[in-house]
Amino acid sequence: MNLLRSFQGKLLLFFLLVDVVMVGVLVATVSRGAHWALETASREHLLDLARFASDGIDDQLQVRWNAAQSLASNPFMTNSVIDTLGRSDYLEPLMQRLSLPGKGGEESDLWLLDFMGRVIARNGRSESVDSFAQAPWWPKVRDGQPQALVVSESGVPQVLFAFPVVYQRHTEGALVARFDLSFVGGGAARQGLEVVLMDGERLLAGYLPPQVVGELKPLSSGAGAPNTALIDGMFYLVVPVEGFARQHGFGWSLVLSVPAERISGPVEVLRQRMIQGGVVTAALLILLIFWRTRLLMRPLHQLQVSMRRIIDGGDLSERIQVRTGDELSAIAGTFNLMLERLAHRGAELERSREHLSLLAQITSSSPNAILMVGAEGWVLVCNEAAEKLFGWPRLEMLGTSFLERMVPEDSRELVTGLLERAKEGEPVEAELSLVTRQAGPIPVQLTLSRVLDAAGSVLGHVCIARDLREVKRLRESLVQSEKMAAVGTLVAGLSHELNNPLGIILGFAQAQLMRPSLDNGTRTAFECIETHTQRCARLVRTLLDFSRRSGPARERIEVGRMLERVHELASGQAERGQVRLKIIESPADLPGLEANVPEMESALLNLVGNALDATQPGGTVSIGARVSPARDGLELFVTDTGSGMAPDVRQRIFDPFFTTKPVGQGTGLGLSITRSIVESYGGRIDVETAPGAGTTMRLWFPMTLVHPMEVSA
Repeated sequence: MNLLRSFQGKLLLFFLLVDVVMVGVLVATVSRGAHWALETASREHLLDLARFASDGIDDQLQVRWNAAQSLASNPFMTNSVIDTLGRSDYLEPLMQRLSLPGKGGEESDLWLLDFMGRVIARNGRSESVDSFAQAPWWPKVRDGQPQALVVSESGVPQVLFAFPVVYQRHTEGALVARFDLSFVGGGAARQGLEVVLMDGERLLAGYLPPQVVGELKPLSSGAGAPNTALIDGMFYLVVPVEGFARQHGFGWSLVLSVPAERISGPVEVLRQRMIQGGVVTAALLILLIFWRTRLLMRPLHQLQVSMRRIIDGGDLSERIQVRTGDELSAIAGTFNLMLERLAHRGAELERSREHLSLLAQITSSSPNAILMVGAEGWVLVCNEAAEKLFGWPRLEMLGTSFLERMVPEDSRELVTGLLERAKEGEPVEAELSLVTRQAGPIPVQLTLSRVLDAAGSVLGHVCIARDLREVKRLRESLVQSEKMAAVGTLVAGLSHELNNPLGIILGFAQAQLMRPSLDNGTRTAFECIETHTQRCARLVRTLLDFSRRSGPARERIEVGRMLERVHELASGQAERGQVRLKIIESPADLPGLEANVPEMESALLNLVGNALDATQPGGTVSIGARVSPARDGLELFVTDTGSGMAPDVRQRIFDPFFTTKPVGQGTGLGLSITRSIVESYGGRIDVETAPGAGTTMRLWFPMTLVHPMEVSA
């Protein structure tokens, strides 16, 4: 009787009655004689589905083979393989949109290879592959033979088609297509049948137990009529896949399986009887469940209503009234006792909540990093500012050693001494470096204060770190500004002083050139003196313009002749450095530029000189001009094959007096003056560089300075 009165006993009795009723209905309804009618009906049905699925596989393979072959022979692909210049501008967007037809063809992988098997472009649906040169099928494709084979990608079998891209009877590259066999199944899979594609003992699609695969292998080898087998209560139909798969050497077989006890036509009458019996049984079960559920859930409903009132109202004085005499009544009593204790604890928590909230708000809103370091050196607490400053997540910082993680090794003795001094009672401050996750050591102002417990013992220290990077940057900027002001004054005075001796030298050289009795050698020497003296004078004027920000006179410049002039002036430096200096041929319709000739030549000579210094013997420096493809204007460029620049150097190349050359070989003003000249015309300088990959400097001038060149008759 006690068991029947308990909630557990009521549930057991209820489900026992349900099970007895269900078993009785099934035993009375199901007829054993229906099982033998399955094999004949299932055989014909499976055979039709297998043939349909096999034809579907053949159609999918043939369609994708034809599509890939058509892409490989497309003139656009041929030109893309042959043309090595600028193909990424149009080829990559095209490849991103390509796919194969058929079911799931949009998930196919496509690669375009060059004659070395390297990937030129891909549609981006698979992992990045740089080359197929080591693939076993590549030599045959390179010899002009299309290939169709099964490969394994991350343990998943996939079909790979490779077609040579032929130009004038020579293989210039290849188109590779790869796709999975997710389209296998078709109508058979939609009817709830297991569909498996086999290649000998290898499963290409679907799953079969290993012992079943071993028994089906003799039935799946070679072409022939469909075969059947009954293994462990499962009926298997093995059908060879003909057509495309057989023509290309794929010894595939399609396996359809169905439980042997499955019934079809002959068992339809019995199935109807089972349905009728099931409906009656379901109706009885519904009535029984409804009746018993009302009796069982009534106390639970009372318990739920009482708990909801407590949760919504927050009144811990509410009590649950359930008197069923079973486990539910015991649960209600325990819950009421818990409410009484929660009421007492809630009052205590309410008193300390405001104090804790205030402390947490002060700590979290502080702009400085705050850490609580225990007596043994472990980080116990940190705020959001500490996470942002040091770069580690809060959970990763907690429990770690403050000295080992955040203090550089050469500063640990200093910090240890500061901690000892802070134990005496007075806060201590110091400027030092702490280690961050991304930026490495950074300067901070560190303030240390001790934390005491109720007994007066030192629990640890509060560390407040203020980031000094912006402060130091402002200090350096102020010093640099003062230095630039002094240098501007110095440059202006020095330029005026240099003009006088340069004028004397230039006048003497020009006077000598007016003498008709000079021999050719002497005349050449004086002409060289005149040329370089004028160049020095132009540089002096440029320094004056740089310091005064004045606008020099402008004239129309033929860009091609200016490039030849710069090439002539820099050829001596190129010969000394054993570097090849060349001019990239400009377009025939290249427009002119309205600017100051000495300024333009000085700007280009600065860039060419830097490029020659950065290029090793045997390298190449190229200069040229073109109409900007990305902007509306004219672009001058200088490209070298030198060592390139690191990111930190790249950020500072336009700073005045910054140079990477040895002491005495560079002033650090060249690029700063060049940028000043370009920006005075409303233009800009773009830099493309990477360590070990050379550098390209581009000078862009707006269309307002560009004019079509006049062609003389």
